[in-house]
Amino acid sequence: MKCLLRMFAARGQGVVFMETVISTRPSKAGHCLIECIPMPMNKAQDVPGYFRESLLASDDEWSQHRKIIDTTVKTEAAVPKDGDVKDQDRNHFQAREAIRRGGFRNTMTAKMPYFHAWFDPYGGMGHVIENPELFPPWFGREVIAGVLDLPPTVYRKPRRLKESHDQRCERADEWKKRFGWKRYDWTKMLEQE
Repeated sequence: MKCLLRMFAARGQGVVFMETVISTRPSKAGHCLIECIPMPMNKAQDVPGYFRESLLASDDEWSQHRKIIDTTVKTEAAVPKDGDVKDQDRNHFQAREAIRRGGFRNTMTAKMPYFHAWFDPYGGMGHVIENPELFPPWFGREVIAGVLDLPPTVYRKPRRLKESHDQRCERADEWKKRFGWKRYDWTKMLEQE
């Protein structure tokens, strides 16, 4: 995620990552799919507000869970008990002993259907889907299409490519060359060690 953020930031673009899990039953769930959608930086700054409004309007009016779950990682600093600590020492202790809370794993549940959007590596917002029949699987793409002024055909019926494994690999290699992926590929760091 961080490598993709860096790559698109170098091109002057922002990125939104989205995951929609409609069913948690193993027979219907499928595999994890996190969508990465780049967009112009000026539009990317407005996206959290669009998602907030869309999530508030989604699902039923009355629900058991909060409409929006903040999944941003927060830090809470631990400072020594004695009051005779200099400011620079206090900052050192705050930085060294920050307690992480929040984040996707601590705020969202894997046992219920959910939608989650990340706006940076430190989190975003989530939503527990209480009635999967009413929640459209293209919800996130619909919001992004609204931000970018795209027609519904882009998110409701995206073009499906029928290609072989070799064609898929060829297309991935072409993408890597076009975006200069070698500079951002974190898997190369693993090979060096």
